[in-house]
Amino acid sequence: MGMNRDESLRRPVALLPEVHRTGNRLSIYPSEPSGGTWIGFNDLGLSLALINWHTVSTRPENRVISRGTVVKALLGSDNIDRSDSALRALQLRLMPPFRVIAIEPHDRVVAEFRWDQDLLHSITHHWTAQHWFSSGLDESAVQARRAEVCEREWKKSDAGSLDWLRALHQSHIPNRSSFSICMHGQNAATVSYTEIVQEDRLGVLRYHPGPLCENSTNLIELGMPLHSLEISRKP
Repeated sequence: MGMNRDESLRRPVALLPEVHRTGNRLSIYPSEPSGGTWIGFNDLGLSLALINWHTVSTRPENRVISRGTVVKALLGSDNIDRSDSALRALQLRLMPPFRVIAIEPHDRVVAEFRWDQDLLHSITHHWTAQHWFSSGLDESAVQARRAEVCEREWKKSDAGSLDWLRALHQSHIPNRSSFSICMHGQNAATVSYTEIVQEDRLGVLRYHPGPLCENSTNLIELGMPLHSLEISRKP
């Protein structure tokens, strides 16, 4: 999983990744100064990422609670089903629209939770490469342009590799702008890159403060052992 975080340049700089305890689970994630987060994974391998949903207009009354609390709360879950329950227990009606991507590598499950300020929708995706895009500029147009870039990049011989994933997240195709995957606008830009890799019972989160196009080899790495998912499902 790789993710660029695009934010207002006036927003405070995020804190570096740390190991946290959420309920009975250990988790790794970078955090906002207020304590929330947008991406992370726990010691059972459950990985979560949140993106805004700008095509759904935010109602003024839905700005009371930060969306940064969502991933942090869900990282205490043992699996996607329980993260669904944990999400429904939150005060969603006080939050703006969002989408949460949940991945369980052990069972090869990809789920997406969509909050539109009226209903929480749960979608199960096929176990295949997926891309999600968010933009406060013109989300529909940005999605279309970035999807074209991804489709073209998947034709490369090394498509799907870690090096390819990083190159994709520092892409300025067709030009360095608010529409490129590595986004550079006048008031907002890509402010960090995060990747999560899980293999051989080890989970690793790598974090790059600032856009990956700047000093892409300077990745901060933090990892921890992953436990068996079956253990958490015993009564």
